[in-house]
Amino acid sequence: MSDFPIPHIEPIRFVKHLISSSEEDALVEVEFDCIPTLGMLIEAAAQSSSGLTNNRLKGKAGFLVSLKNIKLIEKPQNKNYKVQISLDTKFGNLTYVSFKIIDLDVVATGSLVVSI
Repeated sequence: MSDFPIPHIEPIRFVKHLISSSEEDALVEVEFDCIPTLGMLIEAAAQSSSGLTNNRLKGKAGFLVSLKNIKLIEKPQNKNYKVQISLDTKFGNLTYVSFKIIDLDVVATGSLVVSI
């Protein structure tokens, strides 16, 4: 799981595979041990944001500092999802991203801020 330079371990490490990544977008495969709650989906999105900053982190830890416009669109039914992360802006050590949790359709959306 070297795709993600985060300190999380099982069962709290939800990220499994970096499908694609650029400086502005990432698509990440996540997996849960059970049907996830909204909180678990948000944590998976926060962990997935490290796919954007993979080359920039160099061993530094990132911390989730803010959530905004979190919407549960559809009740989670599965244990495997894809997380689409889009960079909104960077301001100093803060990275603002938007996310979509995707099964066949969009399950949840929102924005978060990570401090590095």
